Amino acid sequence: MKTDEQMFHKYTRMTLPTFQHLMDIVNPSLMKRSPRALEPEQRVAFTLRFLIGDKVPALAFAYRVGLSTVHKIIKETCDVFERLLGPIYQRTSSREEYLQIAEGFWTLWNFPHCLGAIDGKHVDAQCPPNSGTLYFKYHIRYSIILLAVCDHNYQFTLVDIGSMGKNSDAGIYGNSYLNVTNEMLDIPEGTSCLSGYTSALFFYWG
Repeated sequence: MKTDEQMFHKYTRMTLPTFQHLMDIVNPSLMKRSPRALEPEQRVAFTLRFLIGDKVPALAFAYRVGLSTVHKIIKETCDVFERLLGPIYQRTSSREEYLQIAEGFWTLWNFPHCLGAIDGKHVDAQCPPNSGTLYFKYHIRYSIILLAVCDHNYQFTLVDIGSMGKNSDAGIYGNSYLNVTNEMLDIPEGTSCLSGYTSALFFYWG
């Protein structure tokens, strides 16, 4: 499949160079001593297919492994992703980076003092045991909520994942580390981007 980059991208949702870069990071942690174990590249591709949306039975059939093995591989690989990729890609922005984002919103969109565009999205989920209606949303389904912030170039900068479906975006934001007034982020102090105007606080647009 690596000889056909278009097919490879369709299968993994990654370009081949991106996949190789990912493997350079996680390969040592996914090596197994058992000769019957799937190779690290297979384990990563396997997990990516699950994250894309493939069902566990379909993966078990495609790779000729048992259902329990599927669950084990996915958990182990995701644990490695979180442990190794988290410190690289999940850090929060610095004060200087926030100022660059605000400058980007002002330059590209004529919108001053903006640190990001924010919105929430319901993600359908199975009802957790003994949770009652905590995850029940008005669309007659159960869900968790993804609250996310993007910069002026549509790149994610902050996410809050897992809040109960019954909650509102405003309620989640008020108790989240994303809240600019909670002093959990290195938010710059208010400034004036226009000569002669008083300073104003930075904020999210949403």
